[in-house]
Amino acid sequence: QQQNFRLSYQSGYRFPSLFEGFSNVNSGQVKRIGGLRVMSDGVFENSYLRSSIDAFNTAVTASINANTSAQTTAQKRAAAILANQGTLQKTPYTYLKPEYIKSLEVGYKAAFGPGGRLLVDVDFYYNSYRDFIAQVEAYVPIAAPTGGTTLYDPLPSPVVPVAGDNLNAVATALNPRATQARYRLWTNSQSQVYNYGGSAGLRYNVAGGYLLGGNATYTRLDRTENGDGLEDGFNTPRWAYNLSLGNENAYRNFGFGLNFRHQVSYYSQTFLVNGNVPAYSNLDAQLSYQIPAAQVRLKLGASNVLNKYYVTYLGGPSVGGLYYLTVTYGL
Repeated sequence: QQQNFRLSYQSGYRFPSLFEGFSNVNSGQVKRIGGLRVMSDGVFENSYLRSSIDAFNTAVTASINANTSAQTTAQKRAAAILANQGTLQKTPYTYLKPEYIKSLEVGYKAAFGPGGRLLVDVDFYYNSYRDFIAQVEAYVPIAAPTGGTTLYDPLPSPVVPVAGDNLNAVATALNPRATQARYRLWTNSQSQVYNYGGSAGLRYNVAGGYLLGGNATYTRLDRTENGDGLEDGFNTPRWAYNLSLGNENAYRNFGFGLNFRHQVSYYSQTFLVNGNVPAYSNLDAQLSYQIPAAQVRLKLGASNVLNKYYVTYLGGPSVGGLYYLTVTYGL
């Protein structure tokens, strides 16, 4: 029996990537810009959280529908905006800076039985982030309710307030789509962010040279404040599994390998698209033949042998089967 324990602690900074700091992508509906001041000057100071704007507009619509008075539609809308404008929340975030991480990892690895027939490997990690880098959607009001007077000039050039922060005028501008400048910006979380998870793997050497194995991984991201309007972009499935069975010489120089993989569904947030990535399962298979006299080994196999198409991220390609034949000489 052999056993090993491991324990590590690390801390450090992660500086924003070039895209996080300097992006400038206009996708039509939303302009995606980097979090450094040179790219987003004035936006943070003059914008409102999209989450609060969505809640505000939902409340305005409900108030209008509930108003059965003889008022005109415009009067009902004005009254609804006035009644619900307190729902709007000014963007509390500011320009991008490095994130700081503290990481703890604990692991255990052991071999049991004659010749270490059973191998066990388990680990757990816990990360704590300060100023976690994430994205936020924030909209800038760009027109006053009457007369076309500009409230804020949208990018390019710094967004500079032209009129005072009159909440009713701002609320009126944020009600229709035409008077909003929409942005997705990189910034830092103001709440504590935690990432933790672990993995467990088993490998058993069965009689006759058969190897049976399996592993499972779990990972999760938590925030102390989930209503902060941030999109963390973690984009990692909570659970993933693998099961394998193989033998390099199962029968008369023939060998085989099978590997089954499964990944659960998860919610993905990227600068292009948000949505659920479906769960998927696939099977890898390989058949091999050894010719000892010629020092040649043939391998015929496939990744995703059943050719079940799946996606690993939204907006990306569908992945099908990959089939191969290899010839190895002298190894």
